Amino acid sequence: DALPICTENHIHSSAPDGHEDGGFSAAESGHSFPWNSLRLPGGISPIHYDLLIHPNLTTSTFSGFVKIEINVTHETSSIILHSKELLITRAAIAGEIGTVASDAKQLPVVEHTPHEQIAILAEEPLLAKKVYFIFIEYVGNLSDGFYGFYKSSYKTSEGQVRVLASTHFEPTSARMAFPCFDEPAFKAHFTIKIRRDDRHVALSNMPKIKTVTLGQDLYEDHFADTVKMSTYLVAFIICDFQFISGRTSSGIKVSVYAAPHKINQTQYALKAAI
Repeated sequence: DALPICTENHIHSSAPDGHEDGGFSAAESGHSFPWNSLRLPGGISPIHYDLLIHPNLTTSTFSGFVKIEINVTHETSSIILHSKELLITRAAIAGEIGTVASDAKQLPVVEHTPHEQIAILAEEPLLAKKVYFIFIEYVGNLSDGFYGFYKSSYKTSEGQVRVLASTHFEPTSARMAFPCFDEPAFKAHFTIKIRRDDRHVALSNMPKIKTVTLGQDLYEDHFADTVKMSTYLVAFIICDFQFISGRTSSGIKVSVYAAPHKINQTQYALKAAI
């Protein structure tokens, strides 16, 4: 079933057990959205994203957690970033390295849908020339179009439909997969983790460095840190594709992925690539 998506200015709060207890309008809460421009303010810049994505290809939904290390250049009482059609279930800010999400105090989140922005309201001003950490938990629906984090499918040679999830973030659709500073100037490093079952593989921008078994046919793939880049360049896919590999004359490994019944058609592409 589709997850509910808020379509007006809302403040989200969670019950102590972590379950969403509903939202209420900004006007009713006494909180107004603290920013009125389509472009994000320049007083905060991201340094590093730690992103965990867990898609469910059966229900076409996904859950996520993102930890964003930020640098504050101008004192502020709120953090404005992009989010589109995501339901924020928990948000927190910490000012110390090593703080875990569960130890950081939960804060209210105000959403301004027309600008596809959210604001995390801090209890105390964030000081200039300091580094902070944002923690956000959220859920969403896989998009039906070819943008954001979307659902796709193909048919096997026997006519069976296989579902996969992929991304297309350019120019401004990374915000549909995770809350972020979704403008090209806000470049940062990304560390991506993806959860999947045994039938699927996960791919992202960087090589996979390890897979952790979580039990119950659930695995978590960890990928190497990216170079410093814009959010629209982030990419990942969860599918049941197979691959063939080869190496260039300089030793670089190149792989070509395809649906299982078309893997025998990939030799030419691999040969051309290496």
